[in-house]
Amino acid sequence: MSAYERIGRWLIYLQTAGTALAYVLAVFIADAFYVARHVSDSGMAFGYSFVLVQGGLIGFLFLLSLAIKAVRRHRENCWNRFRPIILEKTLASMAGTAAVGELALLQKRHPREVERCIAELLASVHGEAHGRLVNIAVALGQVERWKDQYRSSMKSRRQAAISRLAHLRSDLATPTLILALVDPDDEIKLEASRALIRGSGESEIGAVFHMATRDSLLVRAVLTEALRPHALTVSRSALPAALASPDAKIVRTALEILRAWGKYLPLPSPAPLLCHQDAGVRAAALAILPQTARPLQFEPEVLRLLLDPNESVRAAAAEVAGRLRLVSAAGRLRTCLNDGPAAVTVAAAYALAGIGPDGCSLLEEHVLVTRAQSAAAALEALEQMRAGRLLMPGL
Repeated sequence: MSAYERIGRWLIYLQTAGTALAYVLAVFIADAFYVARHVSDSGMAFGYSFVLVQGGLIGFLFLLSLAIKAVRRHRENCWNRFRPIILEKTLASMAGTAAVGELALLQKRHPREVERCIAELLASVHGEAHGRLVNIAVALGQVERWKDQYRSSMKSRRQAAISRLAHLRSDLATPTLILALVDPDDEIKLEASRALIRGSGESEIGAVFHMATRDSLLVRAVLTEALRPHALTVSRSALPAALASPDAKIVRTALEILRAWGKYLPLPSPAPLLCHQDAGVRAAALAILPQTARPLQFEPEVLRLLLDPNESVRAAAAEVAGRLRLVSAAGRLRTCLNDGPAAVTVAAAYALAGIGPDGCSLLEEHVLVTRAQSAAAALEALEQMRAGRLLMPGL
């Protein structure tokens, strides 16, 4: 659980406790200053106080809902009434047949409606017209207003501001969008990230990748797909910087994203990562070897890591040996099949099946051995291979 989530949970607890305390206090005040003066029995007085407070609260909420509905209806009526006029003035300003000052005068009387009209047009207009509309939004002070709106503590206001700034598709919004990458709300971060990716600037895409390697699994999963078309751009600076990070978690995450892309990228040699002190980094580096230009040059490292003390590293090495069809690894894979834990045993069995006839003959021998786990894994891998459904587990 992140720090923001813990703070949010404690705020919910405090709000609940405060509401309960206020309710009890309201009942006590009603009892002490009104009901007790008219009802002598203390139990009956407390009951009447509770009903009085409950009825008052229900009535207040009912009136509040009516007021909110009336305000919303009034705003919608104003929008429907003035939208054609605002739209006409905006389009005339874009075409150059009317001055922006006329639209500014209209904004003084109906600021909410003008802002809404500009925002809707920004989302639907493209090309040169979009650039002229951005200039109008700047002249009217809308852009600065949206930047100020993002500083609000209310999530809804920040989300609306980022959504409108994202439609600018302009460098004017970039600093605020980059700032939104560290927003406590995932939806706002994703909205800002998509806008920066659409801009296709190398520094902006790098900032999004930097955030993806440090954020939650949900955000990382969404951004991995969003960044896939820009993998080559990321590989120029952002990805090498992440792989060189002293934080093992960041390196693992960057390797996992690279693996999810499933494509070759011009990157520094993964050899140093295969010797990393963190077992998770070694396993993740093994998983991307088939995506390198010459994966067979890492055959000695794969053979070495088949004897790694960490279970996940041995399993990853076995899976890579199977995918690369390393016949030289058959002996060590046999050792993993005989003596390894469950994950390593299964990975070794599938790797031997992927190697070819030599590996399959070893698996057939193990079907008859006394170790049930090895025999079951060998039989499963053989059956999958013969049925043409052999898939390396975890890859």
